[in-house]
Amino acid sequence: MTCPKCSEAAAHRSHRVGVKDIVLGWFSQIPYRCKRCHVRFYAYRAGEKSDKMRSGEERRIMKIRRAIKWRRSKREIAVYALGLAAFAVVVYWMTQQTTPASGG
Repeated sequence: MTCPKCSEAAAHRSHRVGVKDIVLGWFSQIPYRCKRCHVRFYAYRAGEKSDKMRSGEERRIMKIRRAIKWRRSKREIAVYALGLAAFAVVVYWMTQQTTPASGG
């Protein structure tokens, strides 16, 4: 991450501390701190694709992480869909009424 004050690629994710960081997290802002000038700043997650804020290597890593997360999400969706289908089959089977056999 590039620091907005000193323009060095020495910024890293900072820990969230306090209410301000939590509230800004709701609006997709992440805290960063520069290793050189020690300034703390916030950046939008959308800035991950920015040429100004991220180096090419960082953008490549973020792309790989998003792909892995998407694959995991697709797997989870498939598992939930199969579970829901199995549940629907069981409920259907349990609610079927059988007609009593007539005794003649």
